[in-house]
Amino acid sequence: MAEEITEEITKEITKSVMYTNVFARNRASKARTVVNVGGSGSSKSHSLAQLMIEKFITEKDKQFVITRKTMPALRRSAYALVIELMTKYGIYAYVDHNKTDNVLFLPQRNNTMWFMGLDEPSKAKSIAGGVSYFWLEEADEFELDDYLAFKLQLRRPTQDEPNQCFLTFNPIDESGWIPTKLIEQEDVEVIHSTVLDNPFADPDYVKSLMQMAGEDENYYRVYVLGEWGRLENLIFTNYKQVDALPEKWDAWCYGLDFGYAHPTVLMKVMRADDKLYWHECLCQSKLTNADLIERLSHFDRGDIYADWAEPQRIKEISNAGYTIFSANKDVKAGIDACRRQTIHITKGSITTIKQIRGYRRKKDSTGTILDDPVKLADDTVDAGRYGVMGLVARFGYSTQRPRPIEPIKALSFGDKIGNKILDRWLKKG
Repeated sequence: MAEEITEEITKEITKSVMYTNVFARNRASKARTVVNVGGSGSSKSHSLAQLMIEKFITEKDKQFVITRKTMPALRRSAYALVIELMTKYGIYAYVDHNKTDNVLFLPQRNNTMWFMGLDEPSKAKSIAGGVSYFWLEEADEFELDDYLAFKLQLRRPTQDEPNQCFLTFNPIDESGWIPTKLIEQEDVEVIHSTVLDNPFADPDYVKSLMQMAGEDENYYRVYVLGEWGRLENLIFTNYKQVDALPEKWDAWCYGLDFGYAHPTVLMKVMRADDKLYWHECLCQSKLTNADLIERLSHFDRGDIYADWAEPQRIKEISNAGYTIFSANKDVKAGIDACRRQTIHITKGSITTIKQIRGYRRKKDSTGTILDDPVKLADDTVDAGRYGVMGLVARFGYSTQRPRPIEPIKALSFGDKIGNKILDRWLKKG
């Protein structure tokens, strides 16, 4: 049973929390729908998490719903952020947390906070008495019909604050339903923000964002200026989301893209029944090699194909007992290998899904489209490409028979399927 939260404790918590003007503008809004659109690092999601928490501990008899397209993606983003901030602010001890149903309950206020994905549509409809507040994280992942269905649930009786729907996202596509069908409606307020609205932003991250100015106009417009972008010259359209990796597989390995200010990414790349799968195991900034080696200990052992531009880091990981090789970094060949078939990306691979949506080709000064991709927001795609090229080097493309001349390294095989592969090597070599 959670401890009792008093008025004095609530006041002390709310006084001590540091916030940005993005939080203040959302708190002041009385609009039915509040659209938070802007660049990366502007504190949109952080501010909305703070606002939901503040309302959760100060208002009474309210129902909160925080949602994303899928529950795995939500669990790794807004859900984790809310729990992290509640713990940091000393609030979590006062909350009853039903981890099975992903629900938080504050008895003293009779407030309930639900976390649900769009893949659980019946949950919102089952909330008795309607919903007080919705927060749609990465709202551009949803369709207009999804938003309208959620909005119909904003019907909880209230005597103080209005029922509201909050949206947060980057303005990736100017032709999407939000800019074309939502923001001009009545009772919709748009709150625009950039990294300059966030005094707590990491200086190295801000520097990397500003460097986009000389790299790609569209990325700079979307992620720095927070203005509407265009989805054009896309490299990958051959991908779809799946719930999880298959239980049976032919072969798998990891692709590893090193970073520090940019995230380090570990991607599990799997081939099963001639289908290609990606699962984002790790995507985190500010990891030293010691941190990375510790993180690796939490995953299954398998071959790792890593960025050869970091030979010292590869050597350290190898010395720690991992089987790691320099990846084939031929970008054109890697893209071709990945485009040969549909990439099945697990729903929990949130950064991968976001980055592959905007992974596109460069333009030169004359507007000519080049073969090379824009080298921004590509960490996850690079890691996936390294893994794919590792499997191709070992076994050929999925349409080719396995290559018996390749040495068996440390790649793992399932018992039955692994035996089939070995049989093919022996019979067709």
